[in-house]
Amino acid sequence: MRHLSGDSAYNGKLPVGCQMCARGAKMVLFVSGICDAKCFYCPLSEQKKMKDVMYADEMPLSNMRDVIYEAKMIQATGTGITGGDPLKYYERTSEYIKILKEEFGPSHHIHLYTISGSKEAIDTTAKAGLDEIRFHPPEEIWNMMDRSVFKDRIKWSKDNGMVVGIEVPSLPGREKETLALIDFARRMEVEFINLNELEFSETNFENLLGKNYKIKSDYESGAKGSQNLAIKMVKEHPDYAVHYCSAAFKDGVQLKNRLKRRAKNAARSIDVVTKDGTIIKGIVEGANIYEIREELIRLGVNQLDIHINPVKKRVEIPPWIMEDLKGKIDYDLYEIEEYPTWDAIEVERVKI
Repeated sequence: MRHLSGDSAYNGKLPVGCQMCARGAKMVLFVSGICDAKCFYCPLSEQKKMKDVMYADEMPLSNMRDVIYEAKMIQATGTGITGGDPLKYYERTSEYIKILKEEFGPSHHIHLYTISGSKEAIDTTAKAGLDEIRFHPPEEIWNMMDRSVFKDRIKWSKDNGMVVGIEVPSLPGREKETLALIDFARRMEVEFINLNELEFSETNFENLLGKNYKIKSDYESGAKGSQNLAIKMVKEHPDYAVHYCSAAFKDGVQLKNRLKRRAKNAARSIDVVTKDGTIIKGIVEGANIYEIREELIRLGVNQLDIHINPVKKRVEIPPWIMEDLKGKIDYDLYEIEEYPTWDAIEVERVKI
């Protein structure tokens, strides 16, 4: 058994898609929140769940070129397509696969998560260039997979030359069913099975509590027992590619590395990039941002170091000159820390 950060572990070869995710090199393409399944553990936010919306990482998509922009911003070497169910609208999904392959070439690795898959949907996405498909069978059929349509879906995918995996949450109390699922995967020569840590979210919280799941701690989103079961499955299958991915790994490694990649392109000469990939900015706020700009110029601040942000109604300047301005200007001065993402979520704000 091999170990990764955040208590993640795996046997065999880590899937290519997971290798790229760990480096922060996979863009997340959310093609629609629509899904026919009603998984009790679905963590999707209210903004996405059962909404026909599209995102590339945190950026809403208005057209097909937006996805290329985000991929370049994080210097993506691949894309993970998710939802909802991406095969619900497989023609749309196929168009995006084609665009990504045309723009970045055949080496741009694309994997997809789905709970469905007609032969036409699988054939169409494979023809478009899909490299890897990860099936998400509902937990109520894990112990009867041999009698399910997933046998055909796996065969159709393999016939198209795609790498096939199974990816599901590690559900405490479902050891017998999880073993049955792994056994099925091995017999079907599925290349790998990923067990993700079951996580509490705002939308599934009540559902998980209703099934007597408990949160690990006040500062962790994982469910008690999920990690222990997954690690046990990895240990008990040393000759098969079983991979446990923890919530800590997703947030502390995958997300952090993607932020670092995007920060390289999002940061300006007046910004400071932290070791975690966030951006430090100096901002000046007041009633009239254009009057603030003129006042800063009068005080000797280089015009090239002054940026007007009309959306957030503020003036942005290098954080290292903030102390020099203190007491010299009758406006509010702050040093802020933001994510380098499209939505630029503010992490911290300190008044100077």
